[in-house]
Amino acid sequence: MEVVCSVCGVKRASVYQRHSGLKLCGDCLYGDVKARVLNQMSRYSMILPWERVLVGLSGGKDSFVLLNILAELHSPSRLVGLMIEEGIYGYNRDEVLEYMRSVCRDVGVECIKTSLKRELGYTVDDYMKHQLSSGREYIASACTYCGIARRRILNSYARMLGLDKVATGHNLDDEVQTYVINIMRGDFMRLLQLHPLSSVHSSKLVKRVKPLRMVYEYETTMLAYTMGYRFQEAECPYISTRPTLRVKVREMLISLEMRRPGAQLRFLEFIDTVLGTAVGTGVFKSVELPHCRQCGEPTSPNRDLCKFCELIDRMKMAQWLEISDQ
Repeated sequence: MEVVCSVCGVKRASVYQRHSGLKLCGDCLYGDVKARVLNQMSRYSMILPWERVLVGLSGGKDSFVLLNILAELHSPSRLVGLMIEEGIYGYNRDEVLEYMRSVCRDVGVECIKTSLKRELGYTVDDYMKHQLSSGREYIASACTYCGIARRRILNSYARMLGLDKVATGHNLDDEVQTYVINIMRGDFMRLLQLHPLSSVHSSKLVKRVKPLRMVYEYETTMLAYTMGYRFQEAECPYISTRPTLRVKVREMLISLEMRRPGAQLRFLEFIDTVLGTAVGTGVFKSVELPHCRQCGEPTSPNRDLCKFCELIDRMKMAQWLEISDQ
């Protein structure tokens, strides 16, 4: 027997929304997700009508959904998509990037393509090659380097183009994982910085926003499928070969969510409320981040060398040791 959508009562349901108990058709799922995105954008003034926004396009399902929803909620002429090729053998494919370029054309959004190699000189594979071949203690994961490098490029392009915000496709699962990791590390300032109302502590930084932060990953997956997204078959090889703390936290949260549907949603709503009070006091509002002595970009408090330059310096040292041993 065909199951009918719990909302419209007409179309066939294709998704079971675990946290609400609703059975939704593709159109009603899209409406529900778009409403949550609009709520976040309005509640936290994420993107104002006159602002120009750089949209990070990884080629994955989340950035696909984000691009399509933002093109409806915001003027496409005020959006610029940026695709960054990481340089991971067997994972980055030209057809995926070309597909995202065609999606941008369809929704009327300008699209730019670049790469870690072009902008920073080293791909993810380059970084891992020298890390693993040095025989020294493992220092940082591929995900760490990739994340730091991508954020730097997104910020640089937004600043260069004179844009007001950077929008990324981080979903609810991503956001909760990041909060849990920083709670485990006891990093209160970074927790505050994750809040949507947090301030930017350097004139060189462009404010980043995450409109999908209240949308589950399974929802973006199903929504992308119903919208005709071409899923990439290959997964990043470093996820399975070099699992990080984030991967372990992700597995734990998935297990918890299966037993308690809606747990991550309630957690983020609670954290937003608690941290919102602290952000409102302006406890870190006057903090001005120092600049890296090597590249001139903002770095963390009490550091004169940014994390990116630290990683590159260590990689160069590993590269030098590799050559000297030959």
